[in-house]
Amino acid sequence: MPPMVESATPADPVKKIMAELVATVGYDESLRSVAQELVADEVGAVVVTSTGEPLGLISERDLVTVEATGGDLDTRQAADVMTTDLVTARREDSIESVGRLMLDAGVRHIVIKDGDDMVGLVSMRDVLAVLLEPPVSA
Repeated sequence: MPPMVESATPADPVKKIMAELVATVGYDESLRSVAQELVADEVGAVVVTSTGEPLGLISERDLVTVEATGGDLDTRQAADVMTTDLVTARREDSIESVGRLMLDAGVRHIVIKDGDDMVGLVSMRDVLAVLLEPPVSA
């Protein structure tokens, strides 16, 4: 979950709203295990890793697609369905620019990096909460 922020503006750095504790699963875990991780962490996406390095991302939507098309959550692995073309942003990027990046890339989750290190995850909901927040009057 993103940190509780009293107020953020579209110009603020995305680190202000990112979830720092990113849910991860191993690339060889079953999709049932992935679903259980989503539920346990109350998140909409998990990062798939190998030796601590991010390889891909799996969202609730990915699991629904597998289930709806007759896939078996017990035998299919995270590596079978993960999105490997990760869209990333830097923690200093503005919330507005990250929202634009999401729109342009057609994604709902963006991995936030500090150099080469994954430091957080931002969802479309996190960004929309800031972009649609009514301005605070002085």
